[in-house]
Amino acid sequence: MSFDSAVYLAFLPAVAAVHWLCPAPKRWAVLLGASLLFYMSWSPPLTLLLLAVAGTTWLAGLALERWRRPAARRAALGLALTACFGLLAYFKYFNFLAGSLAALLGGAWDPWDIILPVGCSFYTFQAVSYAADVYRGRLAAERHAGYYALYLSFFPQLVAGPIERAGDLLPQLRAERRLSREDAEMGLRLLLSGFFRKVVIADFCGTFVTAVYSAPSPDGSAVCGATLLFALQIYCDFAGYSEIAAGSARLLGVKLMRNFDRPYLSQSPREFWRRWHISLSRWFSDYVYLPLGGSRRGPARRALAVTAVFAASGLWHGAKWTFVVWGLLHGALYLAALPLEGAGLMPARSRAVRGLCTALTFALVSLSWILFRADSLGHAGMLLGRLFSPWDIPAGLACLGLGAADVLRLVLILALCPALYRLGDEKEPRPGDMTCVFFLISTAVAWLVRWEQGGAGTFIYFQF
Repeated sequence: MSFDSAVYLAFLPAVAAVHWLCPAPKRWAVLLGASLLFYMSWSPPLTLLLLAVAGTTWLAGLALERWRRPAARRAALGLALTACFGLLAYFKYFNFLAGSLAALLGGAWDPWDIILPVGCSFYTFQAVSYAADVYRGRLAAERHAGYYALYLSFFPQLVAGPIERAGDLLPQLRAERRLSREDAEMGLRLLLSGFFRKVVIADFCGTFVTAVYSAPSPDGSAVCGATLLFALQIYCDFAGYSEIAAGSARLLGVKLMRNFDRPYLSQSPREFWRRWHISLSRWFSDYVYLPLGGSRRGPARRALAVTAVFAASGLWHGAKWTFVVWGLLHGALYLAALPLEGAGLMPARSRAVRGLCTALTFALVSLSWILFRADSLGHAGMLLGRLFSPWDIPAGLACLGLGAADVLRLVLILALCPALYRLGDEKEPRPGDMTCVFFLISTAVAWLVRWEQGGAGTFIYFQF
């Protein structure tokens, strides 16, 4: 049951109606049942894995709170981490690790037929953060198994985040909520903005990106255009999902964290990662970067911690070397920008210099997307080589398949992006131009019907 499907458009209001009609003490059961039903629509057998992770880490949390002996507490934490990372290691990385080892030894590996459980990278990270926070004494263990299972399986953010902390989400799930006009209005605004980003922008751009990246030898101009379109596609795809998730939760009286904050306006790679996939960046900062010493133990340890974080972040996105190299590249860009920030040169004060820094950061980030989107390191190398070879622009436009009507549609889409930001930002006042709002609604619904009939595009981050 994907968010951009007619089934979900019926599922969400039905769940919201039953939830608000149900007595407050029983609402958790409604949401848990709806969340498990939502996940079972992807794969009923794999729902057992989700419940196994929930049961194991819930019991580990109780043990961590009750046991006082350090060895026993470490054993309980080890059990929780083994359950979570063992799940990821087998389902997501086994074939990758076995294949890499076989290649290193000069052999070949016949991949096993392993189905990746949708959303496992997200709910396992939430489970790990819960166990770690209880172990550190930052969080009291949740004694109610139902509420904890709901925390891990809450359907708006179950399969693609944001990665919520138990200290933020559990109290909201336990609270006696009331549907306010503010929640309903903001929920609808977020849903509208998210659907528009996904269905109207991301899926539209994805058609042209696929045409170029699947071509055997595309022209450099086509690679450049497709890469810029992919930068727009992946942002609108994931930010759109996050807004739909936040809007869905808001209709249930729950506030999810903001996962994106206009990342392409960043003036440095470091700022980009404060604005892009914020929940993942914070997770790696709290549970990898700081435990490795962070910036407290000198430049060498800081460089090691940053490299480890970005290598792990790349691997988190996918079991391919392209993702690892993509992560290491961002780590190198992050470290290269630190001396400039330390010298007080960033963020820049001059408007012209700020614009130049923003353009340079966007160019570097967009260039790195080639690694993210490519099928292999060899494929990425070919695309980069074509990018820096002489261009044949007519051939590039033909490869893209971007006609005059498509260019006009793209221009209109880009012109609407500032309105989308205002629509999905709670700090912004209610949009006053109802003509614009009506245009957004009608276009999003029309595109949704079109893609429902012809096959909607899958959210990119479902594969992670």
